[in-house]
Amino acid sequence: MKYFAIILCIFSFSSLLSQNKLFYAGNEDQEAFYDIVQLSDGSILVAGAADNLNWIPNNITPIELQSHNIANNQGTNKVAFLLLLDSTLNQILEVVHLTKGAAENFKFIKSTNAPRTATADIYISGNTEDSDEGGYFIGKLNGNFVDALPTAFEWTKNIKCTSGSYPKTNQPWDVDSKGRVYYVRGDSHAWNWSAMYRLDANGEQGVVENWRTHWKVGGGEYRNTPASSYSGGIDSIDFSGIVFKRDGRCNMRSWNTEDYELWQSDGNGGTKKGKWPLDVLFDSPCDPQDSDNQSSNGPGYTDYSPGSTFTYGPASVTVDRRNDDLYLGLNAKSVLPQGQPDFEPAILKMDSTGLLEWWSRLYHEVRPDGSAHNSSPDQYIDGIAIDYSQALPFSQIVVNARCHGNNVENFWEGDEILNNPNANGYQNRFTGSTGNIHISWLGKLSSFNGNLIHSTYVAELGNSATGLGSAHPDPLMDNWPNPNAGWPELNTTRLIRNAIKTTSDGSILILGTGRRTMTTKNAYQKMPRPNEGGQSRWNDFVRLYSPTLENPLYSSIVVGSWDTLDANYPKNVSLHNSFKTAKGILVVGQHTGEDGELVSSEVPDWASNQSNGQSAIIGYFEAAEIENANDSPVVENPVTSIDNISKESFRFDIIPNPNDGYFELISNIPIQGLSVFNVYGQNVWSGNMEEIELQHLQGGVYFLLAESLNGEKYIQKMIIK
Repeated sequence: MKYFAIILCIFSFSSLLSQNKLFYAGNEDQEAFYDIVQLSDGSILVAGAADNLNWIPNNITPIELQSHNIANNQGTNKVAFLLLLDSTLNQILEVVHLTKGAAENFKFIKSTNAPRTATADIYISGNTEDSDEGGYFIGKLNGNFVDALPTAFEWTKNIKCTSGSYPKTNQPWDVDSKGRVYYVRGDSHAWNWSAMYRLDANGEQGVVENWRTHWKVGGGEYRNTPASSYSGGIDSIDFSGIVFKRDGRCNMRSWNTEDYELWQSDGNGGTKKGKWPLDVLFDSPCDPQDSDNQSSNGPGYTDYSPGSTFTYGPASVTVDRRNDDLYLGLNAKSVLPQGQPDFEPAILKMDSTGLLEWWSRLYHEVRPDGSAHNSSPDQYIDGIAIDYSQALPFSQIVVNARCHGNNVENFWEGDEILNNPNANGYQNRFTGSTGNIHISWLGKLSSFNGNLIHSTYVAELGNSATGLGSAHPDPLMDNWPNPNAGWPELNTTRLIRNAIKTTSDGSILILGTGRRTMTTKNAYQKMPRPNEGGQSRWNDFVRLYSPTLENPLYSSIVVGSWDTLDANYPKNVSLHNSFKTAKGILVVGQHTGEDGELVSSEVPDWASNQSNGQSAIIGYFEAAEIENANDSPVVENPVTSIDNISKESFRFDIIPNPNDGYFELISNIPIQGLSVFNVYGQNVWSGNMEEIELQHLQGGVYFLLAESLNGEKYIQKMIIK
């Protein structure tokens, strides 16, 4: 039997992680960690995959989940797993995994609760390879690790995707507070099918009242809105979807002239035309009821025309769990007036009924001076996150976008914001003269109307960058050149897709890939500055921006050591996801095992300080500048290492656990006193072994503290049903 050991502190929670850590996991069996979250009891949940679980300590008995019809008949015989770690990362508490070969990995962990609140239902997704339904799957666990250990999936859904498509690589899905799951399937910028659907809490496709395509019970489509207007009644509608295809259903286009001709604010001082974001590509509205009036012809009002392929590229799906509003990011192939190919981004907000509230292009189609422009760099949406730091309805969302090159019109600058005249981003614009590179952009938009509030480019310096200006005035930037001084030469910088996180004060946590990445004074691993000489190395990095995007609060590279006299070192670490705790930042990823080891620290017994083939990595980085107690999701007494409790031999078992208030204690030595505490540290009952009366307690999580005759104490979590 495994014990959850905790330090009980009535007035304040015990500290969790307390120093920098970085280490490997695995034993030359292709291990990787893909996601990490801290649960509301302080424990840390990690998602990953490996060839086997031989590297798990012998004292852990893994819990095997049945595959529950996950389709993976062309898989590579991986083991998809979840590790439950204590809050110090020093111990593995539990391992839950799929049958070997059932899926390629566990990639994303999501839950129905808003950040920094009590952990609710947990949902997992992972990649699959299957001849019929390959792509990815989503499943709901029957336990959330806090109230109960999962032993199975309540349901799973196979989501068919084309290899290399956005749905396959980005896994655009999210779950709302009611357990309804939005997900995208199909391909992107291709010829077949692409659509978004919503599952109900039971994992079945459901109806969304104000979406524009509905499938009828018994077959056929109803192309209108709302669903309840169907002549057969809403009970005759089976499920709904948003179809991301150029022709036929016209879901991203206006259906009448009034909507097509609508002029509205672009959110930053300019204007745009069309109620729907892809009106810009076409010369007329589209009537989904009339196949003869579904023109795919351009150009639109800025001389863009639609691309040649049938499907668009839905890339990111995010739900605000306070009101279940939906945010969708997509990209569409387009054609410039001279015939060159291009990509146009858009982010849309819909309410929980599917009603469109606003959309944004993230750049000026018509500038404030009235001039219309094309934006010739390819531009894409790579991620969306909710900023929960401000109350609704005037909250904000964070958008991660990316551009390929720079030309006449690009993403909005950080210091030219109509709704925030004093704004100044850490990196206000694309600089230098290198055109054939991809660089990233972060913007905060009002969730109420889509207006731009803050923005910055995220573009690291080239290895031998020129055009550098003066040092940044912020001491935390450690004398790195100010990106807004001079005209520094940049290099390709991509953020990890769908991996943005926000903190309790609105700071923004990102992971990215760069070359001479700018690091802060408090970084765990620093990049040599340009004026120090030496070659940089391609690397993945973790960065926390201030709420206004004006400056990094923390920026560290995570990469194997290299010879700074040699410029020919590729990156050898891929970071996949991160999580902000009260004192620091957790990151997970994988190491190739080649070209340099990480500088490990505080390696626990179950892990290693050296890679062995492709090894999973996990890190925790602290800095005084990023401490914020409100970032902790812990609402119960935190789970900590057993070593922090006692070196003595006193132990007891609660049988059964969970229970209905009636249970038996089996102890290895006599017990003289008992106390029961709720999750807030309040004593709700005290007595001895003969006086246990807990049937009156409301169902939930409690902690039973027992004291032996010689004064030893032991605490164990107990669940009352």
